[in-house]
Amino acid sequence: MAIGLRPHRRAAEGAPSPDDRPRACVRTRRRREDRMCDHCGCRDLTPIARLMDEHDRLRELTGHIRSHLAVGDDPAARAHFEELLVVLGPHVAEEEGSLFPMLRRSGELADHVTVLEEEHAGLYDDVDDLDDAAAAADGAQRWRDGVQRVLEDLDRHMFKEDFGLFPAALATLDGADWDAMEEWKQAHDAPAEPLGT
Repeated sequence: MAIGLRPHRRAAEGAPSPDDRPRACVRTRRRREDRMCDHCGCRDLTPIARLMDEHDRLRELTGHIRSHLAVGDDPAARAHFEELLVVLGPHVAEEEGSLFPMLRRSGELADHVTVLEEEHAGLYDDVDDLDDAAAAADGAQRWRDGVQRVLEDLDRHMFKEDFGLFPAALATLDGADWDAMEEWKQAHDAPAEPLGT
């Protein structure tokens, strides 16, 4: 499960509170506070719709993992966590390889993109640390606690993207940028592999 993609710094910035979320524009298909608003049109653009659909899948998997951990079913939690990493790896690669560089060019979003990249780095580091936790004498509990931290950080990170980055991308990027994202995706499409493989 080790990632080891590159050395990373952890982000120091805190995440917004769920109470700060714009309640009026949140869809109710799942828990209200977990859904991206739809009135801005983000889901009308294939690249953003794809990333948002992946967020939905990641949220679904985090729910399964938490449920398994709550009843002590570590093998099922591990299986769903591995599945989460299979979704997360290509998702992060697309954001960092395509969307983030385009948004960084705009100047005003460069700092926000840097924070999100640092959060990706923190997630990588935390997943890498799970291998060490599992090998310790109290490894099972340390692994469970570490997974819970990863899931909490991932939830906060996806919130920032859903309610900040994606609407900003809609307002900032143009048709040529969206086409370039699609071209990047087609050029880099490969069978999904977990982070770190």
